Formats: sequence, C-alpha cells, structure tokens
Amino acid sequence: SSGINAEYGGFLKKMATTPLYYTVNKYVNCNELRYGELVGREQFGNEYYENNGYFLGRNRWIQYNRPNWVVLKSDPSEVPPEWHRWLHYMTDDTPIDVPPVDQKFLMEHRANLTGTFAERYTPSTTTKPKIEAWDPNAPAKIE
Repeated sequence: SSGINAEYGGFLKKMATTPLYYTVNKYVNCNELRYGELVGREQFGNEYYENNGYFLGRNRWIQYNRPNWVVLKSDPSEVPPEWHRWLHYMTDDTPIDVPPVDQKFLMEHRANLTGTFAERYTPSTTTKPKIEAWDPNAPAKIE
C-alpha cells in the first residue's frame, strides 16, 4: 500500500512542479501522462527521461524541445544516433555517462528535412529534351 501511495505522491509532485504546456504536450505525444528522472539533454534541447517503474520498452522516452501542439509534428529523425542507442536499449549507458568517440569521418547529425518545403526533393535532369514545347509567340521558322 505504501508503495502505491509513494508512486502516486511522486506523480502528483511531478505534475505540480511541471509547467502545464509540457504536461499537455506529453499527453498529446504519448496519449498518457508520464513522469521520470531526467537523464540528459542534447545539443538540440531535447530531454531524455527514464522511469524503471514502467514496463521495459515504455520506461525511456524523449520530450522534444519544441512543444508539439499538432499531433505527430515531432520527428524521430531529430534524435541523434548516440541517444537513439540509449532509447532503443542498445546500451544502458547514456551519452552523458559514456561520451561517444569522435571519428573524423562522422558527419554532424541533422534531422531529415525531406518533408519540408525548403529541403524537398526536386527532380532535375541534365539531358536535352528530345521534343521542344510549342511557343505561340516564337517567330516562325522558314526552311
């Protein structure tokens, strides 16, 4: 009984000390209200949480930097590879505890922006078209 009361007490304390927009944002993203220990924050401002009182597979999660008022606006490609490893149980060590080794050939992480207007895929060709489009204003060619 005391374990259940302590768990609810921790939940209520977290709810009372967390800004309302983060609580609403968590509910919109996860369809549930969660609380846990902040284990780290990365260069993009995303926060990573863990609560081992939840089931395995549900006990680690990310709180994105920008509040997400539109469902599914946040993009999983915003998660850097070192935090992806921790979120998906490839390692139990966070990048804060065991920093990744810098390699010269690794590029800086960048989110996938294919769906955005500025970074959209625009097909282009370098071959000359075989057929020219008719231009009504072009001068007539006499052969």
